[in-house]
Amino acid sequence: MGMFNYIKVEQDLPLNDELKALNIDFKKEEFQTKELEDNVMATYIIRDYRLYELKITSHWENNPDYVKDGSRFGEFFNKNKLVKDSEEEVFRDDYTGTFTFGTYVLGQDKESYDWFPDWKCVVVKGLLTEISLIKPIEKNSSGTRIELDEQFKKELDDHERKMKCPVYSFYFKYYVKTMNLVEWKLSIGINHIIRFLNWLQWNGIRKVIKILTPR
Repeated sequence: MGMFNYIKVEQDLPLNDELKALNIDFKKEEFQTKELEDNVMATYIIRDYRLYELKITSHWENNPDYVKDGSRFGEFFNKNKLVKDSEEEVFRDDYTGTFTFGTYVLGQDKESYDWFPDWKCVVVKGLLTEISLIKPIEKNSSGTRIELDEQFKKELDDHERKMKCPVYSFYFKYYVKTMNLVEWKLSIGINHIIRFLNWLQWNGIRKVIKILTPR
């Protein structure tokens, strides 16, 4: 998926008849873009055909409620908390460019559709000179997604039920989780070896040959 930036739209968007029929207040929806400057999870605002950036300054502090849980990836974010210092909306009159942004609207039953509309923006010195709906709009049947969600929930319920059994709980905690950890560490080690071999193939050997070759 990768990184992206957020877009908040505080004005009416161009819609076609299908989107209008959804009766969605798009001003309350969350939009994303990967085409507006560096993708660092920054927030931009479109209001009155102007582009703003939400500038936030913050710092990390120790989390007094931290309890070590053995999490592989989340320990830093559990042990520390991000504290906001200031927040300011800055009119981006220094920005000129074109970008697209989009969101999704999920259907509520298996007979409906999941919609993935995108819009195109042209900005000149912070002013929107064009904002248009990109056609055709991508849509997929909600049925497939709902069935997968139901299957996942069933598997999760089955797992939670099995975890009440001491035998299965011991097997999962001390075998499955251990093997996953071993697999993860091995994959990291293999990636390091591959990077070293790539360096050796394309840089290391060439440097040795260059040094040993008579001039």
